[in-house]
Amino acid sequence: MRMSDLIARPVVDSAGEVVGQVADVRLVQDGPMLRQVQHAFRVAGLIVVTRHTGRLFGYERGPAVKGPWLVRKVLRALHRNTRYVTWEQVGGIDGQDIVLRVTKDRLPAVSWLYREGGP
Repeated sequence: MRMSDLIARPVVDSAGEVVGQVADVRLVQDGPMLRQVQHAFRVAGLIVVTRHTGRLFGYERGPAVKGPWLVRKVLRALHRNTRYVTWEQVGGIDGQDIVLRVTKDRLPAVSWLYREGGP
């Protein structure tokens, strides 16, 4: 499966309730970059938004979360319903839907990624 096959795909929780759609994929590097085969990255999780994927501008991740107070307030308001799904919480793909093993109330906000003790 290609990463482009995941982007904009609908996500439903274990109860069948719509969570949103995939806006981004979080990759982690487990080892050194390999020239012949590209096995250095793996999917760690999915960023799921409740509305159109265009709401992600890149500022909701990393240093901007600790930026000026106005930026933090705007980002918090824009992404209050944006959730992070770990790859372990993904149960499978059923047709077009990504089906989770958990209910949506168990999914942390995307800001959890950049707090102390995150993944």
